[in-house]
Amino acid sequence: MKITQLNIYPIKSLRPISLTTATLCPQGLAHDRRYILLKPKPDGTYGHMFVGIQTEMALFHCSPSTPSSFNVSYRIPTPPVASPSPAQNTTLEIPYEPDIKELSKIAIELHTDSTYPAYQMQEIYNTWFSRCFGYDVILAYIGDSLGVPKDDAIAQSWKLTIKSQLPSSTSPEAITFSDGAALLVVSEASLNALHPLVGEKVVLEKFRPNIVLSCPSLPAWDEDLWSSLTLPNTGIKILLTSNCSRCMSINVDLERGKMGTGPSGSLLKKMMRERRVDLGNKWTPIFGRYGFPVSGGEIRVGDEVLVGDRLEKTTVWNGVMPRLSKFGEVTS
Repeated sequence: MKITQLNIYPIKSLRPISLTTATLCPQGLAHDRRYILLKPKPDGTYGHMFVGIQTEMALFHCSPSTPSSFNVSYRIPTPPVASPSPAQNTTLEIPYEPDIKELSKIAIELHTDSTYPAYQMQEIYNTWFSRCFGYDVILAYIGDSLGVPKDDAIAQSWKLTIKSQLPSSTSPEAITFSDGAALLVVSEASLNALHPLVGEKVVLEKFRPNIVLSCPSLPAWDEDLWSSLTLPNTGIKILLTSNCSRCMSINVDLERGKMGTGPSGSLLKKMMRERRVDLGNKWTPIFGRYGFPVSGGEIRVGDEVLVGDRLEKTTVWNGVMPRLSKFGEVTS
């Protein structure tokens, strides 16, 4: 197989940046899902914003700016979904790694922790997003290695399941769990198998993969049985630990910022018929594999990838893996 796409999502649930070269680190691809958008609540806490609920998040596009920053722009759909604002016609530049000494520390509910540490970005960023959305929004930086608390039994249990697979130089505390795992891997063969199921071309971006693989002889859904991947030219190894269960976000019309209509708007339902293959999560369809890098380094589009280990049967989710709480985001 070869890598055909490398994608990072600097801000969770916004549109991706596609790269030709990326750095693999303990947290996944560098700069991937280091920021999160929040809605302030009357009680002073924050609610996670998720494209499956706040569908207008699909209208925000990320693009490279400088080696240390990226741009976000808003694309007004027809018809508009928010009141007109001059900010919607401008571009916002955001550092990949802000100086947290200049930011206010806040606690957000993330995974199994109700007081996960994050940093609220300055007002210039929050104001721009708020004016584009048409309601108050906060941009928060999660960072690379804030980790989850040592007294969180569920999170610690999950760390123990992967600790033996991590290199000795990597502590489980360095893993942020910005999503179900550090990486999401999918194959083009499986995507192509969805086209006839839906009756139209399915948009790969809806599934928000980090690494996309392709091989002319690869059968659809072969990745269900992958346990690990290796890149023979660099020695990089990725441990694949669980299936990615899908949610309503794959029904979003990315160009209109609303739930889709027609076949694309019922993608989740159509996948239910054939892709409920995880007995531990049997009510949701599966597409893609979550994983963690066992060793890091530079990876490129075009790199050769081999299946290192195969499973005898598909992984069964055991309910231990940390997840985002009440808003239910598991695929962004």
